[in-house]
Amino acid sequence: MSSWRVPIEARGDAQFPGRVRGTIEVHRFESHVLKGNPWDDPTERDLPVYTPPSGRTDGAPLLVLLSGYAGAGYLHFQRGRYLESSIVERLDRLVRTGAAHEAVMVGPDCLTTLGGSQYLNSSATGRYEDYVVSEVVPWIRKRYGTGPTAVLGTSSGGYGALVLGLRYPDLFGALGSNAGDALFEYCYPPDFPATFRELRKEGGPEAFLRRVLQRPISGMGASNPTSQALSIMAYASAYSPIESEPGRFDLPIDLETGALRPEIWAKWLACDPVRMIEDPRHGDAARRLRLLYVDGGTRDEFGLDIGARVFAAAARRQGARIDFEEFDGIHTDRGPRYDVMIPKLLDALGEPRADAPSSL
Repeated sequence: MSSWRVPIEARGDAQFPGRVRGTIEVHRFESHVLKGNPWDDPTERDLPVYTPPSGRTDGAPLLVLLSGYAGAGYLHFQRGRYLESSIVERLDRLVRTGAAHEAVMVGPDCLTTLGGSQYLNSSATGRYEDYVVSEVVPWIRKRYGTGPTAVLGTSSGGYGALVLGLRYPDLFGALGSNAGDALFEYCYPPDFPATFRELRKEGGPEAFLRRVLQRPISGMGASNPTSQALSIMAYASAYSPIESEPGRFDLPIDLETGALRPEIWAKWLACDPVRMIEDPRHGDAARRLRLLYVDGGTRDEFGLDIGARVFAAAARRQGARIDFEEFDGIHTDRGPRYDVMIPKLLDALGEPRADAPSSL
């Protein structure tokens, strides 16, 4: 029997990550725009902020990191799991090795009772769009003296980056979307049959939610019908709220027949970044951004690589500066993409001013 050795010389940060050289501060941030939200979701939330190793934040670029569905900012500011690096560890390593300019990063928490807000204002969920653009970003800019700002994220966070970037080009100078929700007719309808069956089996949406909210889901993801149904309901709360009945929303499928409800589906499509960028207002916004970075894995379970491709083509027609990339990966292969995305966004925003005074 032959013997062999463990090639420890190949070991890197993924096995035993070094300490983050920058500083992570966690603030308890009280929102005014979320007060009175229909589901009584928390208005005071953790707001994690990364500052670079030099301690200089005045004039530094600001990265606004939006989490995917069922995620919150604080999850990305922790130590990564074995063979994985968290996003804050990746940013810190990029800065430490000179692969990216120093930057400040903030991770808002926009969780709702159903797992996500899509970073939109909704009469069903609350004013999460305003929470990010009117409260979190201005507060960070004032407290840390940060400079040009980019918004970025994965999946629903990538969707939020696309939408907020197109709606607020005076606030955000660049956006980055990894597998962001786009081309809705590809990414959402595959989950509609499972949603229909789950809700029918439980006796309707309220009975379904009562069970889910009392018992944790085992295995969130595309292959879990309970997770599929819950996420579709969360998206519906963002895309098709019933304006006259705060806290309530319409589903895009008929719960008796399973058929698509065209009038509700049209409301969803109006929120699709692929449709949005064709609007002259958003086309103008796209041209004003210094960079739109979009990507997707060619094995993405939701077809979001195709959504990114279609969005990129539409952005090019609008004359925007677009950087589109495909990679061999699935929907959850987000980590390494930030090693690509972050330096591109920071290059587009520009290097921090050398003469900026220290914030310490």
